[in-house]
Amino acid sequence: MTDAKQFVRDHGGPKAVALATDRKPGAVSLWVNRNKLPRDAWPEIMKAFPAMTLDVLLAMEAANDAAPATANAA
Repeated sequence: MTDAKQFVRDHGGPKAVALATDRKPGAVSLWVNRNKLPRDAWPEIMKAFPAMTLDVLLAMEAANDAAPATANAA
């Protein structure tokens, strides 16, 4: 399973994801730094990237929440 950092990398980086989701590149960079896709962005993410279903986003969130805090900070 991918994480938020990999998702953004796989889709062209913060600028490309920001453009696709109508967000600011700085906001998407925060997603990468936090390694978390915010729930308020999920509708735009699912619309822009159809492979990112609600089930996938929920699984990513659960995996991130279950990871040790030091692993998320790296």
